[in-house]
Amino acid sequence: MFIGVSVNTIAIIVCSIVGLFCKKLINERIENTMMLGLGVCVMIIGITDAIKPVNGVQGVLVMVISFAIGGLIGALLNIEGAFDKLGKNFEKVIMKNAKNHVEGSFSEGFTQATMIFCIGAMVIYGSIADGLGNPQTLLIKSVLDGVMALLLTVKFGIGVAFSAIPVLVIQGSISLLSYFLGDFLSSFPNFLAELSAIGGVFVTMIGINILGIKKLPIANMLPAILGACFYLIF
Repeated sequence: MFIGVSVNTIAIIVCSIVGLFCKKLINERIENTMMLGLGVCVMIIGITDAIKPVNGVQGVLVMVISFAIGGLIGALLNIEGAFDKLGKNFEKVIMKNAKNHVEGSFSEGFTQATMIFCIGAMVIYGSIADGLGNPQTLLIKSVLDGVMALLLTVKFGIGVAFSAIPVLVIQGSISLLSYFLGDFLSSFPNFLAELSAIGGVFVTMIGINILGIKKLPIANMLPAILGACFYLIF
């Protein structure tokens, strides 16, 4: 139970510690190569999940309509902007309370890592799926966060490791809520299949962002998750 949340938390801590011993080994060329490789792998995993048969043509139509309407709602609500604002406000609070702040300090490492690891579509969808017994998305996130934790620790120091605390609290809370709803949702297999396919699209978009092909406002697409609820109603 909650395998994804546990692995994600441990990955951040372990890779942060490894990063302390790799400061002289990691340069920009190595960093770019690692991120490109991860980006391609993430895209392949996402596409594989997205194209799995989902209740035939009906499932595909639900997924397409979900992203069309969900994207419209998300853009109107400007969810991406809200996440950005949340991250900036969080950073201001941390920095305001930090004493003698210098680049590479504990506070900056903690803040930067927390914003990266705790804000985004993968956090929400992955935590929901983990609570329902499918940790795949959070396991992918664990690899991404682990690499980022290593790279951030090289730059900012051990403060990055402590970002595992908000990761555990936020993702654990979402997963726990999802877990308690699991018995009800498991009686709707098409809902779970559709949710998995929609999650595959999210993962694919994250891969596109990592590769730098185009910066996609993924958070604005979050309402698409509600499209899977079609199978709870009909």
